Amino acid sequence: MVVYKRGGFYWADFAVSGQRFRLPLKATNKQEAANLEKVKIAEAQSHGGLLPSQTAKLTVSDAGVAYFSGRAAEVSPSTVRLETDAFKPVRRHLGSAKLGSINLKAIEGYVQKRKAESIGNRTINMEVGVLRRVLKQFKLWTRFAEDYKRLPEPKNIGRALTPEQEEKLFTVASSHPESKVAFLVALITANTTAGGVELRNVRIGDIDLQSQTLSVRVGKNRFRVRILPLNQTAMWAVEQLLLRARILGASQSDHYLMPSRVSGKQYDPAQPLSRWGWRTAWRKLAKEAGLEGLRPHDLRHHAITKLAESADASEQTIMSIAGHVSREMLTHYSHIRTEAKRKAVAALDNVTITSQLGNWKTNADDWKKLELKQNKHVLMVGTGRFELPTPRTPSECSTRLSHVPTQSSRLVESRLWGRP
Repeated sequence: MVVYKRGGFYWADFAVSGQRFRLPLKATNKQEAANLEKVKIAEAQSHGGLLPSQTAKLTVSDAGVAYFSGRAAEVSPSTVRLETDAFKPVRRHLGSAKLGSINLKAIEGYVQKRKAESIGNRTINMEVGVLRRVLKQFKLWTRFAEDYKRLPEPKNIGRALTPEQEEKLFTVASSHPESKVAFLVALITANTTAGGVELRNVRIGDIDLQSQTLSVRVGKNRFRVRILPLNQTAMWAVEQLLLRARILGASQSDHYLMPSRVSGKQYDPAQPLSRWGWRTAWRKLAKEAGLEGLRPHDLRHHAITKLAESADASEQTIMSIAGHVSREMLTHYSHIRTEAKRKAVAALDNVTITSQLGNWKTNADDWKKLELKQNKHVLMVGTGRFELPTPRTPSECSTRLSHVPTQSSRLVESRLWGRP
């Protein structure tokens, strides 16, 4: 905690609950500034200047505004966009509700409404997660934190399409001009493994038309860059999105390939498309193609599966293209790769030779029976004839029984060495 002077007036600089505050005190006297600083600290400790009774009367929508006003200084812009998008349905269903009325029953009611809208558990958990952080900021979450349980999220890696399903999907998608973005994004994902969150954050400068590559700078690890080569299909889809971006006003290298729609036909190329930008269109396309429930992210799994089944892509190449692959995914794709190798070596079978396997099996069984018959009368020899006796002080009787050759052992020895 410190007060300092800037431009003739004092400022306060302190931290409360890990959050730093730099506030103008509008005082020229240091003692007065010190007293005002104590007031500001007290306000920050009492929920940003709101008394507990006033906090309870605050609406969820207003609380969200207060939460996001300080969020930009704590996390990256992409995280802010993600949380802002996740908070939109919360505002739609609970925006007018008083913050003090949000309890376990209210959240459970919200979850049921979202499930009735066919929203997945993972998405619902993200939305409730943002609401939880808003409530925690105003110290209202602890009232029922122990009683709330997150929805179980599916652990399946993804879904791969058959060649017939893939052809059907893209045939349907190409016949709907109003779903152009969903169609082009799906083509790129299926041919590069780049996921939706990665493609949404691609900027014009990330595209190299000369080398036909796409640099992915946002994803599982935002500090690393994946350079994806574009095949003929992916290159065409990228060019189509690039042309669309130019028409919508994207002219600089830091503008986004898929600009955000502000309202109607107004777009902001300085902001990326929302994560729900093509969700409705995608669901309609998947349903019409007979693939209801197929997620856009499943096409990433589809692409990696095709790479794993290819004889030309090593595991190191797959990892380089796909980027982050979890332990479960690596095990899964290793299994796919084994099956692909099994199919490959199956082609080495000679039909003429395989037709003889039945006869060879019969002969092998006869040889086994003959061998067992010949070995039936062979007498086994104890270990006493082949290793030194264990150091001990045995009795004369035990020594004679354990180490003195028997008549049967002499007979076997004579057979082994040809002695009469």
